[in-house]
Amino acid sequence: MPKRVYEQLYRAVRRDIETNYQSGGRYLSVREIADTFSVSLQIAQKAITQLKREGVVTSKPRTGILIQNTVSAPSSLQGKKILVLSNKQDYHFYASFLEGTKQNCSRYGIDVVFKMNTFENTSSLLFGEYLLSLNADGIIALSFTNAALPFYYVLREGLPLVGDIIIDSLPVMPAVQTDNYKHSYEAACILNKYNCRRYFVLGCYPQENKRFKGFYDGIQKTYAGSFMPEVTYVQLSKINVYDKVIRAIHEYGNKAGFFISDYSANYFFGMLCLQEKIQPKIVLAYDADDAYFTLPGLEPIRTIAPPFKELGHRLSEVLIEKWRRGKFPEPLQQKI
Repeated sequence: MPKRVYEQLYRAVRRDIETNYQSGGRYLSVREIADTFSVSLQIAQKAITQLKREGVVTSKPRTGILIQNTVSAPSSLQGKKILVLSNKQDYHFYASFLEGTKQNCSRYGIDVVFKMNTFENTSSLLFGEYLLSLNADGIIALSFTNAALPFYYVLREGLPLVGDIIIDSLPVMPAVQTDNYKHSYEAACILNKYNCRRYFVLGCYPQENKRFKGFYDGIQKTYAGSFMPEVTYVQLSKINVYDKVIRAIHEYGNKAGFFISDYSANYFFGMLCLQEKIQPKIVLAYDADDAYFTLPGLEPIRTIAPPFKELGHRLSEVLIEKWRRGKFPEPLQQKI
């Protein structure tokens, strides 16, 4: 009996029961399950037998298969599988999410697997069908911004899914995201205490983003000196910024404040400091694996937003809550 076919059927039937049925209701017969999900009678019977052991269904000769419990008990979390799917091709980015997820899920016996996304058209309905085929009980989607349609399809089909980015056009999708504006504003308040005449914000995204906006507003509204300091955004993904950052480090190293506004920029800044053998003293980073960004040979840099490990923990809790209580925690979209 092909193990993969059985596992896919078991998860599909369980998802169907949790999504479309209520306790006490009648479920499909074994033959109807086989026909509906295009599997053999033997595999359909094995899935029902397993669900009976877990207390999800019961069966009687005349009444058929009845739904006994549509909500997962803590003991039935054992063996469930969470897929962490990253759309960002960066080991440093997803490794900490994965570690935080695994640490939390190990308490319940939940399996956690990782997959780098290779599906190109992530805005298509085909991507949603692809996600359903990945043989997971729940998905943590990392760094997806344009997948509203396929994510809606996945949720409608009953597969629990949560993301690390709030998709405004999909308010029914659970998400846990750091509050970009709030934490960046807080970073500005902290750095303003040094009364620097100039601040540099380093990031890989275009300047029109909430983190730069939060930092800029924080400087403007909380600076208490005689002259308003200059705030310069350096987009690291642009060409010919390398020399600009080196000059800033050497010329303003201990006179300016530096705010590293995204995770990838941490490594750019850190490697540059190691190369130039100089590290500015007034530095904050937005986020990292833990409370400080660390790199061998570099002084630890304090971060301002919740670390990635905590986010991994929080994202997995959303799926666990859905399994245990039958619904996602509210509010569906959280900023932390």
